[in-house]
Amino acid sequence: MSKNGHEVQLPSPDGCDSRRRGPGRPPEMEECERRERILDAASTVLQECGYHAASMDKVAQHSAMSKRTLYQMFNSKQDLFHTLVSSRLFNVTAPFCHDITDPANELTNLLLALGGIILRPDRISLIRALITESQESADIRQILTSLRCGGRDNVLTNWLSCYMRREGYKVEDVAMYGNMLFGMTIGDLMLQNLACASEPSWIDRMIRPRFECAVRIFLAGLENGCRAPAA
Repeated sequence: MSKNGHEVQLPSPDGCDSRRRGPGRPPEMEECERRERILDAASTVLQECGYHAASMDKVAQHSAMSKRTLYQMFNSKQDLFHTLVSSRLFNVTAPFCHDITDPANELTNLLLALGGIILRPDRISLIRALITESQESADIRQILTSLRCGGRDNVLTNWLSCYMRREGYKVEDVAMYGNMLFGMTIGDLMLQNLACASEPSWIDRMIRPRFECAVRIFLAGLENGCRAPAA
């Protein structure tokens, strides 16, 4: 609250400036806020209608935006849903490993950050909708393939690439190892969530020790199988 009694809103954490406009000026929505509203609408339309029946018209209607605005921000329906999946499931910034003192802890925290996004109930619902549509839609299959275990800028692959270079490991297909680690940790819990086979409280209680154990086994395996032999 300011001294003159007017409410003051600080910029939001995602970078949108949500301060109120002056009297008499129509409210203006920041680009990032418009983008998030459109993505929320796209997620709703996908889960309610399926990808085939989804349209830019329906997304515009659900977002209360014009279709022109949608096309200003996304080139096509496929581009919109590709962005939705990428941003809602895999938007995690990987820590750099220039000065690793505890790689096991760093990798565990990275997996926890990624799991914290993918294992959320709303994300699991989105994944269910994508899986349901994958048999009918070539677009969805292409999106899921391009975003496999973290997307084009795969956070696990990026971290592992940096770590392996630092340790001098000789590995031709780093992505394969990233997929293996993903399956050992997040992928396993994701399947349990998709099948409604796990209690959320059990997952919350066990996720860190489970990931810590998997990371220790994984890094030990890397050291045993990938380190270049001494000259």
